[in-house]
Amino acid sequence: MANPRNEASVAQLRELLAGASTFFLVDYQGLSAGDLHTLRAQVRSAGGRLLVAKNTLLDVVFKEHGVEGFESNLAGPTALVLVGDDPVAPAKALSDHARAHAKDLPVAKGAYLEGSVVGPEALARIAALPAREVLLSQLVGVLQAPLSQLVGVLEASPRNLVTVIDNYIDKRKEE
Repeated sequence: MANPRNEASVAQLRELLAGASTFFLVDYQGLSAGDLHTLRAQVRSAGGRLLVAKNTLLDVVFKEHGVEGFESNLAGPTALVLVGDDPVAPAKALSDHARAHAKDLPVAKGAYLEGSVVGPEALARIAALPAREVLLSQLVGVLQAPLSQLVGVLEASPRNLVTVIDNYIDKRKEE
């Protein structure tokens, strides 16, 4: 018979991973309880959630959800970091904590990003990105620039015509 505590953990993990399209796996070995608590608070304030679970339970839930490719990453202490709509803020929280920690902890093990399994280097790349709102505003700026230039070109001819007429009128007044 399976351990009821493990069954409850698997049920909770199933529920949490059901709506997750992005998550990170990190190695937290070497963090004190206080450091882990601080890291959890930083990830939570960034819109994520850090969970510590047994690797075998994570593997069971991953396989149930069709997530494959983490078998080699599930060795040693593993924390699961679930993120919401914006994966950048929790990734920045993880990397900032690692930079501030003497042993560079936590260490990225891998990630599941919008349906794709990616390696540990992806966490650093994601953390280097600007926030979602900044990216969207940059996109709007890129899309808006050609339209603004087009409007400027279309306005130039009538404006130049008006300038020529005004100059002609001024010249006629002087004569």
